[in-house]
Amino acid sequence: MPSEKKATETAMAETQEIRNLLRGLSFQDNLRPAVVESESETVQEEGLAPTGKESQPAPRTPTNPTDYYPKIMTLNIGGRKFTVERETLRNESGLFRLQLSNQYTWSPEADKSYFMEADPDLFAHLLRFMRRPAVFPLFYNSATGFDYDLYNRLEKEAEYFQIGVLHTWIKEKKYLQAVKVHTGNPRIRDLNMVHPIMLPANRSDTWYVIQHTRKVYLCPRQIAIHRGHPDMCGAACHRAQAMNEVVYEDEPFFQVVSVEKEIMFDERVCMVDYTKPRSEEIR
Repeated sequence: MPSEKKATETAMAETQEIRNLLRGLSFQDNLRPAVVESESETVQEEGLAPTGKESQPAPRTPTNPTDYYPKIMTLNIGGRKFTVERETLRNESGLFRLQLSNQYTWSPEADKSYFMEADPDLFAHLLRFMRRPAVFPLFYNSATGFDYDLYNRLEKEAEYFQIGVLHTWIKEKKYLQAVKVHTGNPRIRDLNMVHPIMLPANRSDTWYVIQHTRKVYLCPRQIAIHRGHPDMCGAACHRAQAMNEVVYEDEPFFQVVSVEKEIMFDERVCMVDYTKPRSEEIR
């Protein structure tokens, strides 16, 4: 009996030891996720990317605008589309040079165009200059002269887009020196001496019709061919005249005063002098 009791106690002790061992393993399994989670938080706090398939590389900050914008761009200026090279915009406009740099993000529209709120008609003139910056725009015709309203509005647009050389040229009204009008001496002719003439497009002959009144001699014998010609009257006319006063009649007549004008265009005024430094962009 004592041996059986001892065997029973030994078996119970072994069973208790196994239970304690299982409890220890269960505690370590419960502790493992917390430890892993703590390590993950530590990695994130230190700014280290976790290793795994879900990790993503840090975004690269480009230093060259070509990483952002296409070489050939489509601009949507106030609803009107313009296709232009990116470098054309950056070379001639301070605003576009900043807009197309890595300092700003200009997001394209759904159709890949880049929208900007501006007057499309005025921008067309600016773009024409940016594409060929050697020639300034001339808005003039012989009928109405200079288009001062267009120049005034274009000056403000050139200032906004920071196209300094164009803005300065318009602001200083250099365009007024590009067209000169030469006026000739007036010519006076009787109306019956005026005949049609042909002139080149840059010349014009302006006529002014002026009415005058002159005294016309009347023959005392009322001979028609003597009218206006007292030298044609002979002795008979003088006897008829006798002591009477010579009679004159008022007669209207017309003369034409013509003034010729020549419009001379000095293309040098509209040419950018590249021997001089370009104007600084408007700040």
